[in-house]
Amino acid sequence: MPYVARDDQGRITDVQENETERAYEQVAFDDPELVSYLTNGLKPAEIRAELEATDREIIRVIEDVIAVLIDKRVFMLTDLPTPAQEKLARRYNLRTKLSDLGSIISEHEDIMLP
Repeated sequence: MPYVARDDQGRITDVQENETERAYEQVAFDDPELVSYLTNGLKPAEIRAELEATDREIIRVIEDVIAVLIDKRVFMLTDLPTPAQEKLARRYNLRTKLSDLGSIISEHEDIMLP
């Protein structure tokens, strides 16, 4: 069971695996106050929703990291498993098409995309 430290109002301020000078009170893993402290008051469904909301952003970050590693020759695309190569190649191809389309549209402002 974890050990918690509390402030003057009795609120949990720290959680430790082992007893320390400040964190000497043991609480159950499913203690509602501990769960609330560890999740910043968010419910599991809210945490999952926040994770899902950042999935698209992190996917783009991962793509950019892979591109940088390939550009710096840290590894080659062919070092990845074939299914990963195919997925990345498809995304790069789609991004290229989108970039090409963007330049066409900027030249012809009367074209509107849905």
